[in-house]
Amino acid sequence: MLRQFRRYLDTPGAVNALIAGYAVSALLQGLAFVVLIPFLRAFLGPDPASALSWLWVLIGLGAAAFLVNWISMVAAMRISVIDVCGTLISKIGRRVSALPLGWFRARSAGDVAAAVSSEVDVLSHLSSVVLPNLVSAIVIPGTVMVATFFFDWRLALVMAISLPFTYVVWRWGLRSLKQEHAQEPMLSSASAGRLIEYAQLQPVLRARGLAGMQWSPIQSTLEAENRGVHRLLKLQGPPMGALLVITHAVFTGVLVLGLAFSLNGSLDLATFVAVVVMTTRLVTPMSHALLYQGEIQKCEISLEAIGKILDSPVMPEPEKPQVPENHDIRFQDITFSYDPDTPLFQDLSLEAPQDRITAIVGPSGCGKSTLTKLVARFWDVSAGRVTIGGVDVKDIATEQLMSMISMVFQDVYLFNTTIRENVRIAKPGATDEEVDKAIRRSRLESALKRLPQGLDTPVGEGGMRLSGGERQRVSIARAFLKDAPILLLDEVTSALDAENEAVLTATLEELSRGRTVVVIAHRLSTVMNAHSVAVLSGRETGEVTRVIQQGSPTELAQTEGLFAELLEDSRAISRWRLA
Repeated sequence: MLRQFRRYLDTPGAVNALIAGYAVSALLQGLAFVVLIPFLRAFLGPDPASALSWLWVLIGLGAAAFLVNWISMVAAMRISVIDVCGTLISKIGRRVSALPLGWFRARSAGDVAAAVSSEVDVLSHLSSVVLPNLVSAIVIPGTVMVATFFFDWRLALVMAISLPFTYVVWRWGLRSLKQEHAQEPMLSSASAGRLIEYAQLQPVLRARGLAGMQWSPIQSTLEAENRGVHRLLKLQGPPMGALLVITHAVFTGVLVLGLAFSLNGSLDLATFVAVVVMTTRLVTPMSHALLYQGEIQKCEISLEAIGKILDSPVMPEPEKPQVPENHDIRFQDITFSYDPDTPLFQDLSLEAPQDRITAIVGPSGCGKSTLTKLVARFWDVSAGRVTIGGVDVKDIATEQLMSMISMVFQDVYLFNTTIRENVRIAKPGATDEEVDKAIRRSRLESALKRLPQGLDTPVGEGGMRLSGGERQRVSIARAFLKDAPILLLDEVTSALDAENEAVLTATLEELSRGRTVVVIAHRLSTVMNAHSVAVLSGRETGEVTRVIQQGSPTELAQTEGLFAELLEDSRAISRWRLA
């Protein structure tokens, strides 16, 4: 466990130094208790003044132990605050940003939320709480027991007899708690995910009259977590009780036998008193042994959860990056699937020429959006090639690839900061003048008039203070600011009313000039100005998706086939009116 923990830190050697510091501090504390015996012998002897030298030794050992422990605790807090709570969270953030999107499909938002909150919090206690207690629980009793053998082997034997019983109870507790400790972060992750989902679904839930915590999925998830906590508490009780009995038995045995030996003259009073005091330093860590091990177990589980993020493979970078000569996009006999048993594409080929608008249409679920994400290399194809300018996207450095692509999605997420900063995300080094120009070109100025601080108005979490059309314009402003040669548009107008759709369509026409554009559209009226349309089909019938039609919108509209059918359906829907 410690090896894995060190691997995730920027200063792994600090953990070894920390353990050494704790061990030295514990050893000094143990030696201080050992010195009690000669101190008490001298103090209770015929010349009490001779105990003064031993008193100075005690004070020196205590001061040295305090100093070493203080230095170790300062180092431990540095590891907890800086290396764990700071650096480790940053590493998780950077790793998450580099992981393929397929990684997120298999996990919930709660997994990442739990990793950067509860799991990191558990690990932050490893250096400052768990390790010092665990080292003390091993070093101090060991020092006391060895020292007691030199002064009275009989009492030391009583102490030693407890060790196998303690070990048996310890293993018993581990077996009973292991499964529950493993379930605990899973339940916490599920609860975190449900709470995030619950917050996001508030408009839907309230529209259905589900106020408060009436939504059954969140109720069942929280109840499952509560049951898990109760089971854990019940399982902890018997082993902790058994350890308490053992520690009391050890202390009672040393006290009774020591008193008997002292009364019959085989053990002097000073040694008896000192051994009784030392026994308290032996049994106290023993009574907490299961608790310490439980904390270690929690740390192991937390490291496993964090390792699923930090050790997950990122998209591989090319050894010899290439730079495309132009921005033609080609899908060459590609094969891709989310589920290995159900391929989405198989030997699919498609071309999106430079300086042209290529529209991709088809039934829901046929993989239209997936194609745009394959261009941006959110996933890698399992066969075939996706190329830009004749170069496989796998052979283009990620930074170079991302610099060539702007993406505008249907669902626009805005960070809880100002409009200006949300736009500047596309080009962090952009000047205010460049940002202002992008905003003007995106026709966002009208929205700014109603906002109290204009561009410097916080948009709220997810952009909740802006309308859907305004959020889309912020996304388009990002594309204007980035000024990338490739533009990927994914269902950007499907959720908008006719007025906003008309404004955005005009804006997108300006944005598309001189670029390689791939547009995914649900409303076919928005693709009629495209140079070429590719019609996908097959997935809706349980087959692999393929290109069944391709040509200009005008040609396809006049030809019998799926495009003409979809176009007629789209026109019929646009004529619907509610009475």
